[in-house]
Amino acid sequence: MYDRSLDGETLTFGHEGVLYRNSFVMYDKGSESLWVHVTGEAIKGPKKGSQLRFLPSVIVPWGFWRTEHPETTVLLGKMVEGFMGSFNLPQRLASYGLSVGEGRNVTLFRYALLSQVPVLNTQVGEEPVVVTFAEEIALGAAFSTQLGERKLHFDPILVLSKPSAASESKSELPSKSAAVVPQPTVSTMRDSETGSVWDIRNGRCLRGPLAGERLKPLTATAWLGKRWVHFFPEGKVVGLPKAD
Repeated sequence: MYDRSLDGETLTFGHEGVLYRNSFVMYDKGSESLWVHVTGEAIKGPKKGSQLRFLPSVIVPWGFWRTEHPETTVLLGKMVEGFMGSFNLPQRLASYGLSVGEGRNVTLFRYALLSQVPVLNTQVGEEPVVVTFAEEIALGAAFSTQLGERKLHFDPILVLSKPSAASESKSELPSKSAAVVPQPTVSTMRDSETGSVWDIRNGRCLRGPLAGERLKPLTATAWLGKRWVHFFPEGKVVGLPKAD
């Protein structure tokens, strides 16, 4: 998602109908310059070299979005069947990652790693950040850990929850003696400096000395891993070691 304003002009885009590195190309109707939709860069025409301003976006279940944004409006679409008609990110986590940063200064944090380390204290460029992952809704996020004059460090708060009805139904003939094993989930984290508790999904402080504060969200978006490396061959990839 991008801001259509550029140098005082509001651009209007259309689909060029061609591919660039397996991604579709846009054109602006004023100058007919060609733009790569996944990076927001103009690659041909009078505006070649220009860069649209990236607007953060997320892929989340509708129920979570509506809770976070009760006054939201919805652009209704048409249900499409077949090849382009469905998308289920939780079932494809191994193929995706969270791209953090802007321009060419970006780092891809693979979801395969974040599902095991849902609160990751790290650094992107010169910025100290915490990268989080709420696996139950497949939501990755990144926040600056600098809050005023204080730099925070975070640890996940592990909660054991009962398996969902969907997971329990996988066994058609459950044993009466089989124990129901609680599943660990992480939706909050605690900073080691003040002991305050934070929501990993939106960076809000829920309770503690810093209650009411909110971490600065960083530019981050979900990317298909193999597509990301084509556009950012010099970018840094953070993930699990490859299996032998």
